[in-house]
Amino acid sequence: MLIVSWNVAALSTTVQRIDKYYGDSSKRRKDPSAVIGDWLKRHNADICCIQETKMGLSLLESRNEPLRCAHVDGYESFWSCCVDSSKRGFNGVATYCKQGTTLSADSRPLKDPVLDDQGRCVMTDHGRFVLFNVYVPAGGGQPLSYKMKFLNALRRAMRNQRENHNKEVILVGDYNIAHTEKDVFWGSRCLAIEEICREVQDALSPQSLPKWKLDVSKTWPKIEEILKTKQTISVTTTNPLTKGQFEKFRMAVQIDGKKIYLGHHEEKSEYCESSFDFTPCYYECSETGDQILSREENIVAVTTVAELIEKIGNIRWDLDQQKTISSTDGMASRASPPRKWLDQITEEDEMVDCFRHYYPNAQGRFTCWDQSKNKRYENRGARIDYTLIDKSLLGHLQKGEVSSLRCGGCDGRYCQDSNSEAASLCAATANGRFQPISFQGGGIIEASQKALDSQFGTSATTHIYTPPSFSDHIAVSVLLDDSVCSYSLELSEQDKPTRAAQPHKKVRNINTYFSAAGSTSNKNNNKCASNFSHEKKGPVVV
Repeated sequence: MLIVSWNVAALSTTVQRIDKYYGDSSKRRKDPSAVIGDWLKRHNADICCIQETKMGLSLLESRNEPLRCAHVDGYESFWSCCVDSSKRGFNGVATYCKQGTTLSADSRPLKDPVLDDQGRCVMTDHGRFVLFNVYVPAGGGQPLSYKMKFLNALRRAMRNQRENHNKEVILVGDYNIAHTEKDVFWGSRCLAIEEICREVQDALSPQSLPKWKLDVSKTWPKIEEILKTKQTISVTTTNPLTKGQFEKFRMAVQIDGKKIYLGHHEEKSEYCESSFDFTPCYYECSETGDQILSREENIVAVTTVAELIEKIGNIRWDLDQQKTISSTDGMASRASPPRKWLDQITEEDEMVDCFRHYYPNAQGRFTCWDQSKNKRYENRGARIDYTLIDKSLLGHLQKGEVSSLRCGGCDGRYCQDSNSEAASLCAATANGRFQPISFQGGGIIEASQKALDSQFGTSATTHIYTPPSFSDHIAVSVLLDDSVCSYSLELSEQDKPTRAAQPHKKVRNINTYFSAAGSTSNKNNNKCASNFSHEKKGPVVV
């Protein structure tokens, strides 16, 4: 049994891209859903969990979803849509399951109306185990307290299935958590400045310490003083091709009466502020009201320290030195509550990170990149998409018929060490066949069919390098032996939560019949019906 998980960053766009490169027009005319169905079959997916569908409930209820992607032959699909009026059309998760593999589903498994209304979790019951498909809040648009409320409710829901329903648990999706330092780009790993300075001060022989630590200890007081002059400045940038102008923001400080810029151009001023704010942070727990530390003081990214050391202290660390520092002392944020939560479910709840189980030393194996800044083509990303299983299922986990990680069709040039960063870069770019977007405009460069096809391979517990034109995330997969799931289960279609998770099977309302009638009329009537159906904002009154 192969379970695939993928944040598609809008299912309608991804389905259209799959149709463009893999659709069969003759099959599409007979059955539009064959587009997504054939893609699932080519990946050998028994279950496919999709995040960030951005599919509205009304679209599914009226059966107007693109290419009938909710009605895939041979699969049942289960949906949780965002019904919060302030965020309708955002979030959304969907799970496709081969027919005969599912007993029931629940699109509101967290048992909290505020959380369940967001459409971030759907649970499917497969007999022996339940599968949670989640899209965890990123934290950027929501306070950390909300993200932790979601994670704590999720943990309770999983425990409830184990303790009260005797189910084993599989958790997949976009967690929006980079668990350890191996799961983030080396330059984004952090240095504990206070501890480095204390180590230098307490050393009986400071000269025996690495020189870079002496650099930090000597320069940091001056850096803190200079940062008191920081201010965010609006900067106008010009696209050299279109001549279009855009307002961006930069952080600037004053050094000896001169304005020195730090960091990069940012879309919002608060992004500049956060990059150079090293004060401690706290959040208020929504359940206890306690103030909880979420960021320690002076925990700073390696590349940021290198920039400050150079621009303020006139000490330059070259790239190799920065990488060495990151590998020896770089760390993930120790105070991060989401990371601590992931520690708890892997240690206390004994869930297993399937990818790390087989590839504990893999470097640079990320699942998401900032595509607006072309970071995939440098492999500056993070691993935030996971497949976790209960430890009791570990005996059924399979690596697959592979000797090493996928390397993007690099013809063996880097596969001698598939754990290396070089192999990861090769995989992320299909051996350089995926090309970065021009900052002058024009969108993502069309890739060759060979590059696009590099996503396919034998079933395995691995990363699936879906093309950058499909999403800013790639898919991840977990392979289990067939004994964990029967292929002859009967879906409980009369179960109320299951029916709610299949809005595309809802009895059609009168609006749908008007739309269907319009599609069979003559060209002029069809045009009128189309205009009516798109422009009408409220319900049809008869």
